[in-house]
Amino acid sequence: MILRRSAYALALLGALLFHITNDNYLGQFLLALCIALPLLSLALSLPGMAGCRLELAAAPAELDLGEQGRWLVSIQSPNGLPLSRICVRLTGKDLLTGEQQSRKLILSGIARRRPVELAAAAPHCGVLELRADKCRVWDYLGLISLPMAPVRPARMVCRPIPVPVEPPAVPEGSGAPSSTSAARLGPGEDFDLRPYRPGDPMRSVHWKLSSKWDELIVRERSDTLVPLPLLTLDRFGPPEALDRLLGRALGMSRALLAVQKPHAVLWLDREGQPQLHTVEDEKQLRDCLLALLSTPAPLTGPALDDVPELLGGPDGPAFRIHIALEGGNGHD
Repeated sequence: MILRRSAYALALLGALLFHITNDNYLGQFLLALCIALPLLSLALSLPGMAGCRLELAAAPAELDLGEQGRWLVSIQSPNGLPLSRICVRLTGKDLLTGEQQSRKLILSGIARRRPVELAAAAPHCGVLELRADKCRVWDYLGLISLPMAPVRPARMVCRPIPVPVEPPAVPEGSGAPSSTSAARLGPGEDFDLRPYRPGDPMRSVHWKLSSKWDELIVRERSDTLVPLPLLTLDRFGPPEALDRLLGRALGMSRALLAVQKPHAVLWLDREGQPQLHTVEDEKQLRDCLLALLSTPAPLTGPALDDVPELLGGPDGPAFRIHIALEGGNGHD
């Protein structure tokens, strides 16, 4: 654009000099034409410039590590009006590892056409996000530009490759907690809720919930319950280590679901805050995996063994399965 503006400045200077040295209608006409040309170009370009917008999309929205994805960059203009040129800076970032790349994209001669396809670099698992910054659209002469409306970023989930594992033997019993109680109770609670049975002491009745559910609900000590399978992992390290760690965690979670074992997944975020997700089906597993992949992971610490008070399940003592790079082991 600097070259175009420089060329216009030279043309305007030439017309001005011609007008000064030649006091006739031709000199006046050339000077007026040079002055009015950018305004005419802007007037013709403005209907398309004012209403155009940029759209970003991922194809596909989810893929496995090692697969190739694509970003789709589309330009929408009102009534299909042609546009001269659009300049945008695209930044792709892995929300898990923090790795990012930026590039400048220039689209010229734009009308209704197919989206521009760009390769989506996904060397590691995580949630990839593409943002568009400094978006500007130019008039037909390339002399005047206007900022475009903010663009919604596009996201692509790159899943780890699950490592096939055999689930450990988890104790059987009737006290397995449900997602409802897991959502209601947090680590460290010493009771669970169940329907009233004849012989239960009346002091154990939870009257507030009983009136709400229209049936008697009692609180039962968690030491009478079967321990909850609790998957724990220390979510830190270099990207290559995170790929293997999350692959083992995904493989173990799917193995437990395959044998009808609901479980919970616990890790610490970058600030050391516990993140606990209950997994009872594939949908909850996808939600848990998305939470694992969409927040930054540090290179070092914090580790769960440093906060032993968090290692209880949502409803009491947990059957812990710690996921490490060398595998996962269950601990009572």
